[in-house]
Amino acid sequence: MSEDPAWLSSVPEQARAHQGRRAGAVSRMLAAAIDLVLLCVLLGCLYLGWAGLAFVIDPVRFQFPTPTRVVILIAAAVVLVGYLTESWTTTGRTYGDRVLGLRVVDRRGRRLRHGRAVLRAMFCTVLPIGLLWVAVSGGRHSIQDLVLRTAVIYDWSPHKHPQAPR
Repeated sequence: MSEDPAWLSSVPEQARAHQGRRAGAVSRMLAAAIDLVLLCVLLGCLYLGWAGLAFVIDPVRFQFPTPTRVVILIAAAVVLVGYLTESWTTTGRTYGDRVLGLRVVDRRGRRLRHGRAVLRAMFCTVLPIGLLWVAVSGGRHSIQDLVLRTAVIYDWSPHKHPQAPR
């Protein structure tokens, strides 16, 4: 692997040996936890927007909306799939991935195309327990990675064209 010193100098020296390697369970779970917090904030903003719109429409009879659990789950799933898809197709990483130095790539080390990103996002939303397979997989693959031929690698570089996973 040829290392470009221009971007490599910003990568901590201890992390350079891991650059391009598949990420482990702890890093992936921490990134997912950060993304979960972000999802809750986004859903809270949507709720406040909905409540604000209801107030503007009819301030006299205003009451805070009380969505059902099904509506909340559907809204959360739609927001999560949209967030993951957009993140993986544009930069290859979510906010949680960026904080932990991770990037989602295809088997050739490139950013995911839209179709595969949507499928992976839906798979991660419907079957999040599949991510735990990383802990027992020798190759650090989740169920989603195995089925869709993707990988989550350590990548602290700011470039948008990741390298193939090692």
